[in-house]
Amino acid sequence: MLNYIKLKYKGGIQMKLINLYKHLRTISKHKWYVFCACKDIGIPYRGLKHDLSKYTPIELFASAQYFQGTKSPIDAEKTAKGYSLAWQHHKRKNSHHWEYWIDFKDGQVISLKIPYNDVIELICDWVGAGKAYNPSNWNQKVPYEYWIKHKHKYILHPETEIFINQILVDIYTFGWDLTKWLIKSNAYVY
Repeated sequence: MLNYIKLKYKGGIQMKLINLYKHLRTISKHKWYVFCACKDIGIPYRGLKHDLSKYTPIELFASAQYFQGTKSPIDAEKTAKGYSLAWQHHKRKNSHHWEYWIDFKDGQVISLKIPYNDVIELICDWVGAGKAYNPSNWNQKVPYEYWIKHKHKYILHPETEIFINQILVDIYTFGWDLTKWLIKSNAYVY
């Protein structure tokens, strides 16, 4: 019966209540894993506030409407509409996303160097996402493999790209436990 109950909010979007529940469960699980990773490296506050914008109406309702359970609802919204207002909101509210650090000058794209704690939260985000969305297949290679597969889509400051790559290579080579200890010990120069 729950599958047939639909919500309609003032924006006119209808969604199944069950999709809203499933999406809330998914993002909360993801936030938990990111919080654990951030806590382990000494930035628990970053983990607590990580992706809180996903609970705002603009992001929550759009993501619930396009929820499938197997891939990003943002990508599904972009496929359906050609854009995603939820994503526009999300990347502007969360400085751990590389898109937050893009600017334009005289028609040229400029990538700013992402601050240290934002890069670390980004790494924790990828670790947490892997553990939340594919827990049975997560291992120390997953974050690096994700990076290799997607980095050509990113516009990053050269120092940020080198820093991200170094940490992900270390996770791949030495494992998450040793790498998070190195991060917490301020062993990385950035």
